[in-house]
Amino acid sequence: MEIRTLVILLVLILLGSTPKAIAGTSIYKHVDKDGNITFTNRPIKNAQKFSAASFPKDTQPSQSRSRLNSPRVNDITQKERNTMRRQILEKELETEEKLLADTQIFLAQINNSHESSPHQEKVVQLKNRLFLHQRNITALKKELTKL
Repeated sequence: MEIRTLVILLVLILLGSTPKAIAGTSIYKHVDKDGNITFTNRPIKNAQKFSAASFPKDTQPSQSRSRLNSPRVNDITQKERNTMRRQILEKELETEEKLLADTQIFLAQINNSHESSPHQEKVVQLKNRLFLHQRNITALKKELTKL
């Protein structure tokens, strides 16, 4: 009975010390001149040392974590990107508005022709296009207000 208790005690001690051994290991993060990131358990010159116990627990949503880890650009670069994006969105908006107007004109012409049976399917297609153009215009205007 004494040996059995000793074996159980030894197993409990080993199991209890395993997380500490894992938590005590060091991890090194190295960023080279090209921006490549390497994580390793071996020390590297100019690497930043982490201990596994110092990693934050998974309490943040993944979206906010990815924002924190995403690369930063300077203000001038971001303004240039926003300007280019605005130009693209404005051009798309102009195209959608023209397509919407053309579709409305064509739909009005079909409605004025008074021939119902062969044009009924075309009217449904044009109304669907009108809806899609209006939805695209709304989405583009929403994106433009964000810039």
